[in-house]
Amino acid sequence: MDRQVKTIPYKNCFLQVEIPSRNLAFDVEPADAHPAADPAGLVRSVIRNPIGTDSLEQMIRPHDKVLIIADDNTRRTPARLIIPVLLDELNLAGVPDSGITVLIASGTHRHMTAQEIDIKFGPGILSRVPVLFHKYKDPGELRDCGVTRRGTEIRISRHVMEADFRIAVGDIIPHYPAGWSGGAKAILPGVAGEKTTAAIHYLGCRNPLIKGVDTEMRREMEEVAQAVGLEFIVNTTLNRQGEVADVVAGHFIEAHRAGVERSKKVYGVPVPESVDLCISSATPVDFDLFQAAKGISAAEMVTLGGGEIVLVSGCVEGISPAHPELADYMGRMSTAELWKLAESGLPPDPLTCAGAILINTVRDKMAITVATEGLTQDACSSLGLGHVLPEHLSRYIQERISAKPDLRVGILKYSAELFPFEAPQT
Repeated sequence: MDRQVKTIPYKNCFLQVEIPSRNLAFDVEPADAHPAADPAGLVRSVIRNPIGTDSLEQMIRPHDKVLIIADDNTRRTPARLIIPVLLDELNLAGVPDSGITVLIASGTHRHMTAQEIDIKFGPGILSRVPVLFHKYKDPGELRDCGVTRRGTEIRISRHVMEADFRIAVGDIIPHYPAGWSGGAKAILPGVAGEKTTAAIHYLGCRNPLIKGVDTEMRREMEEVAQAVGLEFIVNTTLNRQGEVADVVAGHFIEAHRAGVERSKKVYGVPVPESVDLCISSATPVDFDLFQAAKGISAAEMVTLGGGEIVLVSGCVEGISPAHPELADYMGRMSTAELWKLAESGLPPDPLTCAGAILINTVRDKMAITVATEGLTQDACSSLGLGHVLPEHLSRYIQERISAKPDLRVGILKYSAELFPFEAPQT
């Protein structure tokens, strides 16, 4: 029998999986986009030639308090490359380093360690400007900013509201359920309070979409960004090696949309058919299950109902340091019960409730197995998920094929940053 040995990314290595050629439907990953020859020069050029806004020099006054909002280490955005260039451009516009602060848009994630901050931002940034944590549960660190048209209470970091000029730094990748990351997402959920962040995620649960950009969740995020003031963005498109392939800067909607179109060329991947079993490697998203679940959402798009998703992720921090209650929600409540709890406004951890709804909705349609050593079999069972050790993954797939010889298998690599779609055959 003709067999193929496929390599599956897992943390800092690759797992080998043997699959008969007749069973393999696809093996896809983001496009191998060429890296920019001069990444820093490209960042400088787009900042000086923004989309949809005037230049920083025209928009900023020298005495303005400028806030740079940058994502945390759960995202690959090269902040240590972008922010020094941005600081220099702000200096040229008349704003000294003493007038600039960086706020980590960590949403509801745990705070980064000192080592993680040093790696993400670099000593060059840390020696020039303060880098602050976002404290989403601290009422004293949040400000009330009204209500959206959909009724979402807007509670945002006080540092955002106390600034005169706000710049968001991020990366544009597929993101379930928002559609795409980047742009206004730095404000909501990046630096929003817990209740505001939960509301946006519930909205996403009701209207999940990954390959579109004009989603209900995106429109809500952009209404909030407009309300609190987001004057400028710098967003990257990275290739699959994490190198800068493209950059956009300017208006948080117009520049973002231009960036999405460029990112689609890297992360939009056609597949010939939906499959019975999809091996979905979420690496480099190996922090925890809460983040790696993006690989479940991507795989759902190309997995048949009643089939199976095998999520491959290190989950080195377990279920989630910030949302450990996920097992309690998923293990003891149905999707309908979770929605009832969410709509009551009484869940102790509304973000965990929203995350449980997203995973449960997929689990209601198909089986989910996690290939990891970061979670035990008991932990996965408590979530209603299967478990396999990474070193046994190949044997596990072969057992599935033995049980169903015509099983169709697909492979998604780097799936947390991928949107696959079934393309019509010509």
